[in-house]
Amino acid sequence: MFDGEGCTSPERNIVLTGFMGAGKTEVGRILARSMRRQFADTDILAARAARMSISAIFERFGEERFRELELSVARELAMQRKLVIATGGGLPFNGKALDELKVFGFIVYLEWPYEALWERISKTSRMRPLVRQYGMNGLRELFAKREQRYRDAELVVSANGLTSKAIARVILHAFKS
Repeated sequence: MFDGEGCTSPERNIVLTGFMGAGKTEVGRILARSMRRQFADTDILAARAARMSISAIFERFGEERFRELELSVARELAMQRKLVIATGGGLPFNGKALDELKVFGFIVYLEWPYEALWERISKTSRMRPLVRQYGMNGLRELFAKREQRYRDAELVVSANGLTSKAIARVILHAFKS
């Protein structure tokens, strides 16, 4: 494994973390466009590797198989530079996936109060596997368990009330500082 030395800020990946519904993909795409970088979404890449949707992976093989795919994707991305990476909400709890991404990554937590996240999640047309599994109160408990690990990021952006473009500007400013 690399020790991260010699990786200057401009070379580092920007890694977005946070609970489902936090806007990691949308903010990541905006950041990547503005920085002229490639964008990678661990959920999309894991689904592509399995050649099926995330819901289908969960239904057919279970969450454990999805997490294995996600970890494999994270390891591949950790070796690259100058990416903007949106992680799945569970990635920071998947073995050493986040630790590997930290070696050459600037880790950002998109922080939201749970109620705002639930509102965002419940308005989407597609039902996420963990929403079906846990429901509103179960997800609240999952959020509470995950929140402290998310806060271990180099940058915590209080995203509630901000547009995706504004969140991207905050991240870009902090990254360049």
